[in-house]
Amino acid sequence: MQFYSVLLLVSLLLLLTISEASYPPVCTSGFTLINGKCLRIFVDVSTHTAAEKTCKGYGATLVTVKNSIDNRAIADFTGNNANLFWMGLYCFDSDVSKCLWDDATGSAEVYDNFAAGFPHIALGNCVYYSVQGALAGMWLSSDCNDRRSFICELPASHADPCPYNYNGFCYTFHNTASTYTKGQKICEQECGNLASIHSANENRYIMTFGGRATKEDLLLGGMWPADDVYNWVDGSLWEYENFDPINVRDSVCVIMSNGDSRPIALGMWYSGECKNEYSVVCKRPAGIQCPPNPTIVPVTPMPAVQSFCNSSVMAPSEITSPHFPYNYYNSDFCSYQISTLGSYNVLLRFSTFDTEKVNDVVTVYDGDSTNDPVIGVYAGSFYPFTVISTGNKMLVTFKTDKSNTRQGFSGRITSYSTTESGERD
Repeated sequence: MQFYSVLLLVSLLLLLTISEASYPPVCTSGFTLINGKCLRIFVDVSTHTAAEKTCKGYGATLVTVKNSIDNRAIADFTGNNANLFWMGLYCFDSDVSKCLWDDATGSAEVYDNFAAGFPHIALGNCVYYSVQGALAGMWLSSDCNDRRSFICELPASHADPCPYNYNGFCYTFHNTASTYTKGQKICEQECGNLASIHSANENRYIMTFGGRATKEDLLLGGMWPADDVYNWVDGSLWEYENFDPINVRDSVCVIMSNGDSRPIALGMWYSGECKNEYSVVCKRPAGIQCPPNPTIVPVTPMPAVQSFCNSSVMAPSEITSPHFPYNYYNSDFCSYQISTLGSYNVLLRFSTFDTEKVNDVVTVYDGDSTNDPVIGVYAGSFYPFTVISTGNKMLVTFKTDKSNTRQGFSGRITSYSTTESGERD
C-alpha cells in the first residue's frame, strides 16, 4: 500500500513538472529573464521621473529588489554597462520602513541593502543601485532630478504570438462599442473573458496599452451588484481594486477610465450601466491554442431577486425595490400589500435603503389602504430601521420620478406582538 502511495506521489510530481515545462517562462519587448523576472537596461541617463515614464511605456516598473539573490543578480546583469542605476524605490523618510516600492508591494523593511547612513532624504528621496568599487551592490538615495541609467522590470510570461503578453496572460483591446453581454461574447470568441485585474502592476499595464489601442473607457469583467459585493466573470478571486474614491456605486458593471480629460482619473475604476457601450479589454491565458470556433457560453449579469412589487405578501417574507440589488427603474410605481396572522402586527425591517432624495419615495401606511394613517415617508439614504403596524396589515408604496436611480431598498417582514406602531431604530 505504501509503495502505491509513493508511486502516486511521484506520478503527480512528474505531471506537474511536465506541465510547468510545457510553458517555460519568457520575456517580451527585449527584456532578459533574470531570476524568474524580466529586466532591461537603459544606459542613457534620465531623471527618476523620466525613467519611470520609460518603464511605464512597456507596462513595467523600475527594478525592485526583494532579496539578496536578486540583489547580486543585478550586479551580474548590469556588467560594465553603467555604474549607477535608478531603482523603483522612493523614501518618504530616512527610515527603511518609509521607503516604498513602485510596484505597490509595500516597503523595503523586509529586505534592503542600503549603504551605511542611507537612506538619507536630505540628499534626496529616490534610490539608486551602485555597481562600482566598495559600494558595489549597495543602495543609496539622491535627488530625483539627478540623471542616471536605469533598469525596468516586467514579470515573466509564457510564449505566445499575441501582441500584449503580460505575466502569463494575453490581452486584446477592442474599439468596438459594446455592452457587457456583447463584450463578453467578443472575449469568449478569443478563448478569454472580459479582463480581471489582480494587482497595481496589471492595472498599470492595461491602462498603458488600453489608452493607446482604444478611445473610450474600458469595460472590465467585474460586477459590483451591491456594496461590498464584487466578482470577476472569469471566476478569479477579487483581491485588488482601484475604484475612484469620490464616485459612489450607482450601477453594476466595472469600468476603467481611459483618458486624462475625463472626470475620473486615468486608470481608476467606476460603476457603469451594463447596457451602455464601452471599449473592451479581453484576457486569456498565454500559450494556449484557441480553436477556430470556440464554444460561446452566454453570460448575463446576476439575476435580480424577486421584489414582490404589486403583490400581496404574507409574513415572514422579504420585499425589495424592483431589480434589487441593481438600481431600480425610472417612472415606476410599486405597492406591497403585507399581512400577518390576525393576532400579530407587521414588523418591516429595512436593512438597505438608498433612493433619490425627495423624488423617489417610499410611503408606509398603517393598514391596507392609502386612506389609512401614514407611518412614515422616506426618501434618501438611511441606516437600517424598522416600522411596525398597529394591526395585521401594512401597505408600502414606492414611486420614482423620470431621472436618476439608486440601489433602492430591501426589507424583511416578520410577525410582531405589540400594541404600538411607528418607526424604530
